[in-house]
Amino acid sequence: MDTVVKVELVEPGSDLEAREVLMLDLRHELTQLDVESVSTVPGGPAPPGSKGLDMAAAAALLVQVTGSVRALDVLVSTIRTWLQRRQDPGRSVKLTIGEQTLELSHATSEQQERLVQEFLRSQV
Repeated sequence: MDTVVKVELVEPGSDLEAREVLMLDLRHELTQLDVESVSTVPGGPAPPGSKGLDMAAAAALLVQVTGSVRALDVLVSTIRTWLQRRQDPGRSVKLTIGEQTLELSHATSEQQERLVQEFLRSQV
């Protein structure tokens, strides 16, 4: 099973540079997993006055996962743990596979686990 997961950081009101730093940190963690690739989503040009990388693409990654639903579970668990370590209640991460999207937020662990299991079951 080859699966591409779009990972988007949702943080209303944050500045682009702060989001880029967060996504670089998340990208680093995801590259430590047994995944085929982690890349940024191509975006538009950087806003006027910004510096560095394409800031419009800083809030989204594409992760290619090869293997079983277990590999997807590890990916989702890693993202959940990453999100929990950052205590901003307004921040969430959307995971999209095909037409299905799962949004991880600061809901209770039990609520998130139930949603994750339903999402993973739908990928079988």
